[in-house]
Amino acid sequence: MALPLVWLADVLSGAGLRVRETPGWRERTATSGPQPEPVGVLEHHTATPASYQDPAPSLQLCIDGRPDLAGPLCHALIGFDGVVHLIAAGRANHAGKARASGPVPAGDGNTLYVGFELDYQGVEQGPSPEQYDAALIATAAVLRHLGQPDAAARGHKETSVTGKIDPGHVDMDRFRAELGGGGTGERMASGPDAILRRVEAELLGPPGPNGEIQGWNTDLGPRTVVAMLVDLVNGLLAQPGRNPAGHGAAGDPEEIKAAFRALPPERAAPLLAELVRIQQERQPEV
Repeated sequence: MALPLVWLADVLSGAGLRVRETPGWRERTATSGPQPEPVGVLEHHTATPASYQDPAPSLQLCIDGRPDLAGPLCHALIGFDGVVHLIAAGRANHAGKARASGPVPAGDGNTLYVGFELDYQGVEQGPSPEQYDAALIATAAVLRHLGQPDAAARGHKETSVTGKIDPGHVDMDRFRAELGGGGTGERMASGPDAILRRVEAELLGPPGPNGEIQGWNTDLGPRTVVAMLVDLVNGLLAQPGRNPAGHGAAGDPEEIKAAFRALPPERAAPLLAELVRIQQERQPEV
């Protein structure tokens, strides 16, 4: 007999997410109680530092469990890179006893909720933009499939009877408000918070394992786009005959080319396109 959550693969893939099925997930279940009959989605963080280089360090732990708690520990693990790893189609030991939260009643959280673990540390480190957006899309898709409202998305800190703090650095009221895109990503792509996260990621590069600014890997070493532009402008202003107002000799085109060549192509292309647009706007009308 198929386990109750085997539909997760189709629902999450259909929402446009990058989904990876761990071997045996369709038959994997905990034996600590009845099978899930979910009426909500519960968000967690793993408390393990993650990075773009190691986006899902807790994957095996979520499958096998801990010495004090048998696996599986969630239904899906969302990596720091936004990839969703399917862990179990049956019961998962992720929630324990749950108090009433929003429209979801008190009871056995492992029965009441589909459990998503976001792989990040949670105190010094928050979720990555890709991870947060994937959680939004996955949660919205599951709630639509269950026929439940956005209010049925809860954080473990909202249901725990033992003082859990997860998901750290996630405002659940804002998270629920951002679910209005219906799992299509349109709301996330156009919302001010999502735009700011993406702009920050573009300018500063992927955050390090502890959320620190580390820049993009370039031929000149780790550099942020901001640092590259500051160096470029300072170099032009420092040239003989050029004053701070920007009047005087033009910069060396070769230096400008070298600065852009040092950027990865995917970073340089949009920046160059924007510079071309600005230059076109400055051309006198004929």
